[in-house]
Amino acid sequence: MSGKLKHREFHFNLGVLFRWVFFALIIYFSINYLSGNKSSLNSNIDTKNLNVLGINSEPVIIKATQTFETYKTQVIKFANDQLIDIKKQVVTKIYDEVIKSIENTKK
Repeated sequence: MSGKLKHREFHFNLGVLFRWVFFALIIYFSINYLSGNKSSLNSNIDTKNLNVLGINSEPVIIKATQTFETYKTQVIKFANDQLIDIKKQVVTKIYDEVIKSIENTKK
């Protein structure tokens, strides 16, 4: 059987700081290196001319991007429509309350 691990209290010191800085530098340089190695695909190819023998060879990424943009505009439009409806309901409710208070003061 394995023995129980002894838990030590955490003490912040220069060694801990050095390890965190070293870890952050590794992550930073890794991200910069990987983002700098973009694939060298020729993006100037006319996608209309990619139709060979009736088979559309347009990259899937372009279609996915277009679909994403379509859904994004639909979501934004839906959210704006909902916001307008809520504003109308608030104004209508306030209007009804003002009319009720005016009628109650007449009595």
